[in-house]
Amino acid sequence: MRKLVLCLGMLGAFALGTAHAAEPAAGHAMGMKAPSGKAEQPTCGQMMAGMAPIPAKLSEAAAAVADMLEAHAALLGKDKDSAAEAKGLRAFAKTHRAIAASLAKASEDDKKAASWPAAPHDMAKMMADPKLAEANKKMIEVHKELIAMFQKMVADMEAQNKMMK
Repeated sequence: MRKLVLCLGMLGAFALGTAHAAEPAAGHAMGMKAPSGKAEQPTCGQMMAGMAPIPAKLSEAAAAVADMLEAHAALLGKDKDSAAEAKGLRAFAKTHRAIAASLAKASEDDKKAASWPAAPHDMAKMMADPKLAEANKKMIEVHKELIAMFQKMVADMEAQNKMMK
């Protein structure tokens, strides 16, 4: 249970960090096609809008965890220990619902960014900035770690489900 709570807390941080991440350097993989058919660098707002599904899906995941926690709590007995666990589970569920709401808002904000005008960028300056380079590097590392954590968590959950059947 603690692993699950930790992972979901990290999801919130990940989604909020992703929603406000620094712009990648020129040649980003999210390049779009111009009417001429040539690749065109998307605007920052278009890139933000392209990330909107991530916090939306993380919101859905946090809400699903809240549902699971509440269902678990509802099946516990009335003795002192069960009541304490149920109270804790419901508190976790409340936190996950708040995380889900924040992630849903981040997704909606990301979508709104598509209408931002294309601002001029000094790409040489941006590519030479050590803070931006470090922030981008860290973002990529954290995303890779998060993917690995999700893969392990899902494998553990599937193994647990098999044992319960």
